[in-house]
Amino acid sequence: MYSEDESVTLDLGDYVPASEKQGQESEYGLTSEMQSQIAGKMFELGTTKAKEAFSLYGRIDILRPYFDVEPIQVQKRLISALIPEKLTGSPPVIVSELYGPLMVVLTLIAVMLAGMKATGQTVQEGTLMGTAIGTCFGYWIGASLFFFGLAYFCDTNLSPIEVLSLCGYGLFGTLLCMFLSTLLITSASNLFFYATWGVLGVSSAFRMGCIFLERTAVRKQGVTVAVIVAAVHLLFILYLKFVYHKTYEAAAKINPIQVR
Repeated sequence: MYSEDESVTLDLGDYVPASEKQGQESEYGLTSEMQSQIAGKMFELGTTKAKEAFSLYGRIDILRPYFDVEPIQVQKRLISALIPEKLTGSPPVIVSELYGPLMVVLTLIAVMLAGMKATGQTVQEGTLMGTAIGTCFGYWIGASLFFFGLAYFCDTNLSPIEVLSLCGYGLFGTLLCMFLSTLLITSASNLFFYATWGVLGVSSAFRMGCIFLERTAVRKQGVTVAVIVAAVHLLFILYLKFVYHKTYEAAAKINPIQVR
């Protein structure tokens, strides 16, 4: 028995009140939830980046067949681009390949820049190079879209890739005309240019027109398409010789420092 003056002490140990314990548990639960959300966002972001990378690779892989060609085949197609099949009697060969046309366009850009340098103008990175790239690629893509539009409305059996390839290989005649007339023959006379234009330019344009004619169901419409395609192709050669070059030559005489 305890007397009334004696006190009793109870050891509660590490007792934590229920309210404080509930607060700690709720704080711990909130922190875990935030960590889960951050981890989920990071996983979602990583998944999105991986999908974009695989999608880009897939798009590149789609274009790979159009550039998978042997150099010897490109050489043969460049030569055949100058020889109309009507003259040889062989059936026209139309390919769905873009490596050769791309190389032709890039080489044409280099020839135009070299032609500017041959005339005494300063060729640097800037306006002149950008204009050459825009002119060549703009014609290749723009003319191909225009030709495909004509082919679509005139019921010509040609796909967009075939038109791109045909138009690109057709620029090989343009490339030879500009190379021979601006780099090898630098005199002021245009007689040699007209000779190359009449042989190389007309032959490549005639081949393009014949292919459009052969692939069109109605012959009258085919003749119309062929004439338009050949005329646009020949006019572009004249534009490069007498408009593009003359514009920069005149600008160089007025203010040669700014023509770059």
